[in-house]
Amino acid sequence: MIKTIAEHLIHLLVVLPIIIWALKKRSVNNIKVLIAFSVFFLINGILVHLPLEFENLNIFTSQWNWAGKAFGIIGSIIFVLFYKKFSLKDYYLTTKQDKGFLKTGILVVVVVLIFQSALGFFTGSSKPWDLETILYQLTMPGIEEEIAYRGIMLGLLVQVLKPQRWSFIHPAIVVTALLFGMAHGLVLNESFRLSFRMFPFFNTMLLGLVWGWITMKSGSIILALISHNLGNVVQNLIRMR
Repeated sequence: MIKTIAEHLIHLLVVLPIIIWALKKRSVNNIKVLIAFSVFFLINGILVHLPLEFENLNIFTSQWNWAGKAFGIIGSIIFVLFYKKFSLKDYYLTTKQDKGFLKTGILVVVVVLIFQSALGFFTGSSKPWDLETILYQLTMPGIEEEIAYRGIMLGLLVQVLKPQRWSFIHPAIVVTALLFGMAHGLVLNESFRLSFRMFPFFNTMLLGLVWGWITMKSGSIILALISHNLGNVVQNLIRMR
């Protein structure tokens, strides 16, 4: 568990300069929001990794981390219930979409699906059919990660970071995309040495940028969640050819 905490602290240190640079103002209120953001990020990482560290918490006998994702979802729900500074809409946890963006959002989802399908076809090795893999990828990663990254974390950062005139991508999107990429590509090994996995990092960071953008434009995590789970499933189905 120490490794997991250290890993997530490193991730926070990497994005800290961007947060300081883009901060609206160094007020007590904004600092409190950033503390809430950091605490949530750390706790979310711990909850997701708990069954991997403690076998007795792995309540599902499975090749996939069902329990960890379930703990992460529960942790997000508890955070929203107790940290009532912002509404569910502020966290993009709503089914209401900006109707003016809906067509564009659906087009982006289709383009991302094509991109992920191509990755599934040209990268990775083939594997046998596995129903559990399909069910897991169809549900848990997208639900847990979109609620956490494009929902709560993005929602918190939008409140305290200012958009830049020269960029159409909000700094909050950049920060959450970097954290998402590092969660998949910058890890500590058992010897506490940093290991950088270039392809997983850039792949998930790019997806994080797109999903963060469509979340902010649509006002909801729904499109990002659908895109996330569909992409995961299609990639695995293609590799099961």
